[in-house]
Amino acid sequence: MTTLDVELAAAAGRRWWNRYTVILGVALVLVGGFVAGIEVQKAYGSDTGTAAGPGGGTGQRGAGGYGGFPGGGMPTAFPGGAQGGAQGTAASNATTGTVKLVDGTTVYVQTASGELITVRTDGETAVRVPGALKDLKAGDKVSVEGATDAEGTVTAESVTESK
Repeated sequence: MTTLDVELAAAAGRRWWNRYTVILGVALVLVGGFVAGIEVQKAYGSDTGTAAGPGGGTGQRGAGGYGGFPGGGMPTAFPGGAQGGAQGTAASNATTGTVKLVDGTTVYVQTASGELITVRTDGETAVRVPGALKDLKAGDKVSVEGATDAEGTVTAESVTESK
């Protein structure tokens, strides 16, 4: 055997991977899946509508919901559900308009009629905008659902950016 044959035989027996390479590969796939999930969530958002019980319960609706059925499912027997409970209703009115200013957790929205509405948000407000609430800019179109108090301030249940 020549020197070249000896060196080739020694190199051929070595693996290019070991257990740390496999662990690193699995971790890379998991991190990639997590990042892809975040991007999908940003692009499509989530439906945070809830229902409590067969008769519509709280009456809150998700996007396109009917009564207490999140996601828009139609009941089969009666408007309020299979047991004939009271039909759920939206707990608030929707306000649409253009963002004038975002100040922390408060958003000022001007309606089509020119009225300036103060919208207060909190940790339970469903924010359906690309990014976060702070990423809204003056001129963005939004739809706000929530209860309006005596002074005209809306306590937002959801803030959705319109296109």
